[in-house]
Amino acid sequence: MKAIACLLLGLAITQAVFVKKVSDPNANVFAELEEIEEHELGRKILDTIALQMKNQAPLADIAKMLQDLRENLVLQQQDADIKHAQDEVDCSSEIAGYNRRIDYASNEISEATQEITSLTGQVAALESEIENINVQLEILNEQEEELRTQRAKDAASFASRIQSTREVVEALNVVAAKLGAIQPEADAKAVLLELHNMGKSNPIAALVSLASAFSSERLQQVQGKIQELRSSMEQAVVDDTENETQQQIDYQNLLQQFADQRKNFQVALKDQTAKLTQAEHALAAQKKRKEDAGRELQTATNGKIQKEADCEALRTQYARDSEHRTVEIGIIRQVEEILATKLEGASGYLKARIN
Repeated sequence: MKAIACLLLGLAITQAVFVKKVSDPNANVFAELEEIEEHELGRKILDTIALQMKNQAPLADIAKMLQDLRENLVLQQQDADIKHAQDEVDCSSEIAGYNRRIDYASNEISEATQEITSLTGQVAALESEIENINVQLEILNEQEEELRTQRAKDAASFASRIQSTREVVEALNVVAAKLGAIQPEADAKAVLLELHNMGKSNPIAALVSLASAFSSERLQQVQGKIQELRSSMEQAVVDDTENETQQQIDYQNLLQQFADQRKNFQVALKDQTAKLTQAEHALAAQKKRKEDAGRELQTATNGKIQKEADCEALRTQYARDSEHRTVEIGIIRQVEEILATKLEGASGYLKARIN
């Protein structure tokens, strides 16, 4: 402890300028000591030794002081070596951890990118399918509306035709009844006069009056033709009614087909819409996955760069400190060797420092 206290005291002493008187036999020792003095630690050690010699400290104390100082530096270097080895282990471990995070994040980004590409295509296809179904529904609605409109027109036309045909049949019935009451071979002039008087106000009556001038045979022919016409008109009513009935059946069948198609479209629309919602949710999840992985990749990359810089700084500091301690230990060993083998020459040098 006394030796260390002396060393610390020597560190506070102001360096004085003094003249060294070197004799030729001690020239080499003086040269070594001058070289040692160029180093800060060497200069402080020589100051401390000179002070101890001035105080007549035993040489063994000086040697013990140098030994303790050297061993302290050796222990410092050993601690530094241990710390450096642990720092290297920590650096390797943490950098490996960053590399695992980087690899995982990169893989997540790659997988998410592939999923996004696939899901984007699915979403586009589903949107197109849904749009197509809606178009088909619109076309179906338009076709049904056209069918209903046409059916209403056809029904109205049928009703009008039936009404007109029935009126004609009734008229033919009236004509037939009138003709049945006619006496053939009437006075032709009287008939023509009556027809002229009726004019267009009553065509049936005019026809009856005209037929009054027919012969019995001719009248029977006319009555036969009217009967044929009446039968044809009545059959037309039957045929038209049957056709109308079939059209109504066909109309109801078409309406059912439209209803079935609409139901199928609506089921498909519901199914495709559900698939679209699912695909959109999956797409959003993959985009978030990619964003999260991107942030993790950036964080891990920055962390690795910073850790590598920190580790390099530790290596640089360790190398610098190790080199410095090696130089200082070498100086101490050199001083120890000089005191052990060249004490006489060293004493002269040190006495000159004291003086």
